[in-house]
Amino acid sequence: QPRRRPHLPAERDARMNGLPPPTPAAPIDARARKFPCPQCGADTAWHPGAARLRCIYCGFEQEVAAGDLPQAVAERALDGELRAPEKLGWGVERKRYRCARCGAVETLEPGMRAFSCAFCGTPGVVEVPPDAELVRPQGVLPFRITKGEAVGRFRAWLRALWFRPSDLAARAEVESVRGIYVPFWTFDADTRSRWRAEAGYRRGSGKNARVDWRPASGELSHRFDDLPVPGSRGIDPGLARGLEPFPTAELVPYDPSYLAGFLAEEYGVPLDLAWPAARERMTATLRAACRAEVPGDLCRNLQVETSWSDLTCKSGLLPVWIAAYQYRGRTYRYAVNGATGRATGSAPWSWIKIGLAALVVLALALFVLSR
Repeated sequence: QPRRRPHLPAERDARMNGLPPPTPAAPIDARARKFPCPQCGADTAWHPGAARLRCIYCGFEQEVAAGDLPQAVAERALDGELRAPEKLGWGVERKRYRCARCGAVETLEPGMRAFSCAFCGTPGVVEVPPDAELVRPQGVLPFRITKGEAVGRFRAWLRALWFRPSDLAARAEVESVRGIYVPFWTFDADTRSRWRAEAGYRRGSGKNARVDWRPASGELSHRFDDLPVPGSRGIDPGLARGLEPFPTAELVPYDPSYLAGFLAEEYGVPLDLAWPAARERMTATLRAACRAEVPGDLCRNLQVETSWSDLTCKSGLLPVWIAAYQYRGRTYRYAVNGATGRATGSAPWSWIKIGLAALVVLALALFVLSR
């Protein structure tokens, strides 16, 4: 049976209002862009340290050609983007692999081969046919941190771990660190929040302590700028939060040249699902900010009402060096922000080492008490 294409938000709106569906954007010709070296004809790839395309054989470097691209990645009205058809295609030929475990769809150059998923380390990746309907990002934040620098941070992280299994370093091979452009949505919003609460003031101490509760209220204005939400199926929000902030103000207009030599994940989370996640995060931030405005020592019955305006968004690929490895049936990840070098990760605990350390502490405590 042929795969049925899911309805886009704009098509749903059109059907509900009895209007004809919007005309979809035409895919970009994948054969239109090649990146040969003008000196020897071999392939070139984006080199983070040089911030240029570099020939993998002769070392010749060249700038990414701007062509007729716009000079900046502009914010777009959220309501219009939810209704408008997406631009489609990478603009260059890419192989697609789908992970059988986490569902991420990664793409790479035709000459490269994928042996395992960059996100979860699963070797069961299956090549799938090209998707002419994939979302083309507006911008890209090119890699600045080299693989060597990412591996160095990875090794330092391993050395700094305490109470971890002794074979962890062998399982987490540094060769598994791979550079991948992860899709993100970013959101802007102007907010004005009115809050009401009861502020508690402590009086006295000990048995005579009491709390006086008094009504309090106020207003708070806050501007969200480029709040990121992963459009990825492979990277979980917690890991992504650990890599923030990304210098999204430095996004450059998307050009497939930046993808040369790197993996790139397709958008797995559409805009109409990313916006609720962004709003939930914004709401939590606003509630915490309003709580900080409440005077006194304690707070209860906090109520926040927020008005939203100037909602805008944009899409972009953000650079991440990531290592994923399996340990006793569980997946652990280590990631480095490819633009700033900020690192985060997870690793299993060694309960044997923790138990031995607890026994040593107990023995020292007994020795001190016996003196």
